[in-house]
Amino acid sequence: MNLIPVYERLSCCDILWRLLAERSASESISHKGMPSYEEHVKFVKSEPYEAWYFIKVDTRIVGSVYLSRQNEIGVFLFNGEKGNGYGPQAIKAVMEKHGKRRYLANINPDNARSIAVLEKLGFKPIQQTYECIPGC
Repeated sequence: MNLIPVYERLSCCDILWRLLAERSASESISHKGMPSYEEHVKFVKSEPYEAWYFIKVDTRIVGSVYLSRQNEIGVFLFNGEKGNGYGPQAIKAVMEKHGKRRYLANINPDNARSIAVLEKLGFKPIQQTYECIPGC
């Protein structure tokens, strides 16, 4: 498995768009609906994360992993690549690449698979966040 910087690839927006389109509601915390392709490109080009990588296995891009400026790690794999251990490998690789610091991961409480992966890697829950949209 290799980490390939997203911001250095010309085709990054297309690959990330396909990955975003596969994301389920239980895998999301901030993504409420699919943005337009133009909105997506603008977001990617703004370089919103400290680091953002494609996860490459052999010749395939299997997903992406990012490290936010608040040290939050996010991993998203294509549906056909889940369950192969690439998520935990990517998290470990990001942590090794970016050195010793406090890492966080924000997970939808319905995403039992990701919670189990993080706990296996030694992450501990520290808070629950609640949301009230106007009119709730």
